[in-house]
Amino acid sequence: MESGRLFFDPSACQGNMLFLGNGDPIFRGPRSMISMEETSKRRPFFSSPEELFDEEYYDEQLPEKKRRLTAEQVHMLEKSFEAQNKLEPERKTQLAKKLGLQPRQVAVWFQNRRARWKTKQLERDYDLLKASYDSLVSNYDSVVKENEKLKTEVLI
Repeated sequence: MESGRLFFDPSACQGNMLFLGNGDPIFRGPRSMISMEETSKRRPFFSSPEELFDEEYYDEQLPEKKRRLTAEQVHMLEKSFEAQNKLEPERKTQLAKKLGLQPRQVAVWFQNRRARWKTKQLERDYDLLKASYDSLVSNYDSVVKENEKLKTEVLI
């Protein structure tokens, strides 16, 4: 048995008690005894094995599906972002009402859009710097060649 793993030994069950660990030195944790009555007081759990297969339980636990914004909503958000990429609470509330969204959805959209804008801006800045660097290297190479040419002319 690997260390740190829990196991269940049905022969160790006595009534409403569950034993974890067998005192084997490989088991790294202390021998634990948990009363099922104690755990049910702490948090709700399955009261019968049949509930384990109850799909309603799992349906309640699933988060809502991610909803995509419509093209019109995105267009309105983009126009608003172009006007100002920071979002004040009042403007967030107005946009949310106008678009039929939660204010948090608008805030998250703006946050994500600012991140995309920043990435694009960094790419543009990099391209400009790279072009400038390439131009300087080319000019430098030309000056070095011209310098070598002039040195050879002076020596001859």
